[in-house]
Amino acid sequence: MKADLESRLSSLQLQPLPPAWREEMLSRLQSVPPQIRRAPPRWLAVGWGLAWAAVLVLHFTTPAASDPAAPAPALNAEAMLQRAELMQSLLALK
Repeated sequence: MKADLESRLSSLQLQPLPPAWREEMLSRLQSVPPQIRRAPPRWLAVGWGLAWAAVLVLHFTTPAASDPAAPAPALNAEAMLQRAELMQSLLALK
């Protein structure tokens, strides 16, 4: 079956295109405008890059916060009194 198809295709003669068709196709190809590059402006891409660089620098240079799961340090009596006085003064401002 495959050999039969191949033999039939090989027996066909290739006919050249009419010159008018060829000229029309080539003229249409030459009149197509060039593709426009779909990318952000260079200044915007540079700005994004600098912003990400700043984010990374700040991320790696900022000291880590203490572990939030760790228990808070115990307050002594003097610290608790100072805290209570501060709360009273803040509530008095209202």
